[in-house]
Amino acid sequence: MHRLSNPEPSSGPLSRAFEVRDTLAKGRGLYTITFIPRGAVVLRCSGGTFCTSELLPEHFAMQIGDDLWLCSDGRQPDDCANHSCDPNLGFTTGEPILCALRDIEADEELCWDYSTSLAENGWRLECLCGAPCCRGTVRSFPELSAEDQQRLRPIALTYLRLGHGATLRQGELR
Repeated sequence: MHRLSNPEPSSGPLSRAFEVRDTLAKGRGLYTITFIPRGAVVLRCSGGTFCTSELLPEHFAMQIGDDLWLCSDGRQPDDCANHSCDPNLGFTTGEPILCALRDIEADEELCWDYSTSLAENGWRLECLCGAPCCRGTVRSFPELSAEDQQRLRPIALTYLRLGHGATLRQGELR
């Protein structure tokens, strides 16, 4: 049995760069309180690791491997970052660390594309991002169009970049 870690304060140069606020349609959200430069590490996603069979309905869960989830109890800053089809944060290193994809001005909502961390078939979420490129429904990475997968691959978690679900022939490396 895995245990959730206790919330730890964010540390580093951007630990005070954002705050949790209520949004009009999406519940809580993370908003910048200062300028964040492109490429900066903004959030290190945290929690305990669980396999799929151990997930509980109350978990805030992010899929980080074929059968591995990073879960928390909703008190972590990354639990408050909403989805956007035009995100300003992404997993540029392939690890569960959200980095600024562009310069982000003060008072902007910090968002990442949930499809870049999920491979669970059939998972759906109505999208409320309102971006001009909104897909309308958030889907798991393998269920995105080939065009969307190609566009999002550089900001997706490593296991998705490497072709989640692909069967390798003997001797082939990912």
